[in-house]
Amino acid sequence: MSGKPKSMSQIKQLIIFRQQGKGKKTIARLLGMSKNTVKAYLEKLEALTEDKDSGHLTEQDLLNLELPILEAKFHPGNAAYKDERFERFKTKATYYLEELTRVGVTKQILWHEYREENKDSYSYSQFCFHINQYRLAAKPSMVLEHKPAEKLFIDFAGKKLSYID
Repeated sequence: MSGKPKSMSQIKQLIIFRQQGKGKKTIARLLGMSKNTVKAYLEKLEALTEDKDSGHLTEQDLLNLELPILEAKFHPGNAAYKDERFERFKTKATYYLEELTRVGVTKQILWHEYREENKDSYSYSQFCFHINQYRLAAKPSMVLEHKPAEKLFIDFAGKKLSYID
């Protein structure tokens, strides 16, 4: 299951097949997944239905959930971003990005500064990883793939659009 997460519609089908009493191999064949992926999702399902913190959800309760809520149950996110170190890092991330624009300031210098301020700090590689993630988040971009003359894209930023008939 270390690859891409499966769609929640597939997970709902997996739960339905499980309720029907189908085995792991059969479910894997029907859904086009590996047996290990089915096994991993079934283990997550079992953990969710037995977890006291989730309010004793049954398989039917999970099937009735909306897809985004169900996805949050099966893929709760990365625990690293709930870490206290990350919270401290986040408060200074914009400062680090601003400092990197100055001449002579390197990530290595900023990391040493960060290490002096925080006793339990990230390693240099993790510090650089989080800096790069913040840099990417600061300048989001999107590639729009389309065939020529198939669609018309209009940018509504700036002055109002004028046209002549």
